[in-house]
Amino acid sequence: MRVIASSFIAVAGAAASLAQAGLVNPLVPAWAGQANTQSASWDTFTQASGGANLPEAGGAPFSLMNFGAASFITGSGNIYSITAPLYIMIMGGTLGNGQTPLQVVMNVATVGTTIAPASVKLTMWDATGTQYVVAPTASEIRSDAPAQPQGSVRTTAYTWDTAAAPITSSGFRLEFLAAGPSMSLDAVRLDMLYVPAPGAIALLGMAAFVVRRKRRA
Repeated sequence: MRVIASSFIAVAGAAASLAQAGLVNPLVPAWAGQANTQSASWDTFTQASGGANLPEAGGAPFSLMNFGAASFITGSGNIYSITAPLYIMIMGGTLGNGQTPLQVVMNVATVGTTIAPASVKLTMWDATGTQYVVAPTASEIRSDAPAQPQGSVRTTAYTWDTAAAPITSSGFRLEFLAAGPSMSLDAVRLDMLYVPAPGAIALLGMAAFVVRRKRRA
């Protein structure tokens, strides 16, 4: 009985230390909120494993789910597992269920263990079931600070330039894995650009130029 109590206190203490920080310095595209865009954001989660977490803001009909084992919701509303990696998936329909996005931007705030870079990918599919899978065009750590008892309080931005996708997408799936146990998912923001509103083409071109300069640096 004493061992069980000690284990419970250790788990509770670790979870309590993973306080909610939210997205810090997120990459918000200049076209966000304009016509022909979709957005969704999550700051507090209610479903720890398997269930759909609907966005709290943005209005897009997307859902976020975790398929990692032994997960639970912390007191600050994060998804957390002390024994297994989180496996996060975001799914939804594209604009009108029949358009391929030109650009996708995802910001993720985590505490503790960080995201496994090679696990981050976007899958799109068309009405016939043909799939197109692509890794991020660029990624950037937007904020990083030490976490207690270990790891980082980190906001990471991922960008996909998808205008050249060879399908007309009706739906999408974004997914990523924690690099190990003890990652707490704090917040997520997703923005998707479709046929640009006036002026957005120039903004998109400027963003691509900045990304290319960063990758060459």
